[in-house]
Amino acid sequence: DEPSLGGQFQVGDDGAILIPGIGILAVAGRPMAEVEAEVRRAYARELADPVLRVVPLVRVAVLGEVARPGLFPVDPTHTLADVLATVGGLTPLADRGNIVLVRDGVRRRLRLDPGSAALAEPLRSGDRIVVGRRSWFSENLAIFVGAAASVAAAAVTSLIVR
Repeated sequence: DEPSLGGQFQVGDDGAILIPGIGILAVAGRPMAEVEAEVRRAYARELADPVLRVVPLVRVAVLGEVARPGLFPVDPTHTLADVLATVGGLTPLADRGNIVLVRDGVRRRLRLDPGSAALAEPLRSGDRIVVGRRSWFSENLAIFVGAAASVAAAAVTSLIVR
């Protein structure tokens, strides 16, 4: 019930955050449970019944054929599907079979089929998701199929007419 005290707080270069009503708090290198306990104690001195939710955010880069590529802070419970929804989804040119998750320098190719386990993939800070583009041939496959069907129909028609 205190909107002025809530929000998202970025860790500074010195490893500390500035929390309204508490002040500067060193958080880098400390377990989240310890940081949460300290924040609870500090707010308990100021508020009668503080409701507190401390959630670390992870930073994920989403690149390639997505609506809004970029660097996004997300809740650590977010999955690959959640992050792709956050960036506005895939573009029409995206190749759903060519999604690469780069974690700690290791590239892992994923497929986004309905019900795929890749959609439930939990993410970690520093992950990069790269959505590839469909090949020129797959983009124009309908034109080739239509042209081939037209040629086949013309050939059959010319054989029947003779």
